[in-house]
Amino acid sequence: MSASANAYPQHTCVSCNRPFSASLFCPYCGTFIWDSEGTVAVASRLERLGAWLVNAILMILTLGIGWIIWWFIVAPRGQNPGKAVVGLRVIKANGEAVSTGYMFVRGLVGIALSVVPFYLDDLWILWDKDTQTLHDKVASTVVVKAQGSEKIVAQGSLGPPPEGVAPQQAYAPPVTLPGAGRSPTPPPSSGAASESDVASQIEKLAALHDSGVITDEEFAAKKAELLSRM
Repeated sequence: MSASANAYPQHTCVSCNRPFSASLFCPYCGTFIWDSEGTVAVASRLERLGAWLVNAILMILTLGIGWIIWWFIVAPRGQNPGKAVVGLRVIKANGEAVSTGYMFVRGLVGIALSVVPFYLDDLWILWDKDTQTLHDKVASTVVVKAQGSEKIVAQGSLGPPPEGVAPQQAYAPPVTLPGAGRSPTPPPSSGAASESDVASQIEKLAALHDSGVITDEEFAAKKAELLSRM
C-alpha cells in the first residue's frame, strides 16, 4: 500500500535535504522515507527488470529445483535468487523486515495477479512513484537495494521514523462495542421502574451478555436487581 499525503506529511530527505511528500522514497535520490540514516534506497526499474530476467534464466538452467532450494536460503533476507544476484531486497512498506512466510505469501499474490492482462502487475512499476508492482501494493512491500538495507534484516525493522515523519494512518478508526470494558449503567436507584423500562434494560443486558461483554454471573445479578425495582 503506497503512502498518501495525509499519512506522510512533507518531510526533508535525510540524504539530500530536499522536501518530498506522498511517497515512500525521495524523488531526487531515492532514499527510503523511514530510514533516519539515509542508507536504504529504492531499487531502480532496470534493476528490478534485471532481477526478473535472472530469475527466469535460473529457473530454466536449474529446472526449477535449484531455484527453489536457493529461494529457501535467501528468502529470510527478503530475497529470491534473482534479487540476490542483482543485489535487491524486499521489505515491508513500514520499514520492517519480511519473513520467509511473508515472502511466500507475496509470491502467491504475484501469481494470482498474473492473470491481469498485458502483465499489468509487473508493468505497474513503470509509472508507480514508489516503483511498486500491484502485488507489492497488495502485500504492502517495496523493493530496495540490498547494500545499505542489511540493518533491516539484522534488527527486524528500521525502528522509529525520522523526525517529521508520521506513521501511516489506519483506513478506519478502531471499532469499540458499546459498553466494552465497563459495566452497563445501572438504572436509577430510587423509585419504581416501569415494566417496559425493566424489559428494555434486560434486553440490553442480554445483548451485552451474548457478545461476551459481561459474564453469566454479572448478567444474573443485574437482571435480579432490575426485576426487584418493578
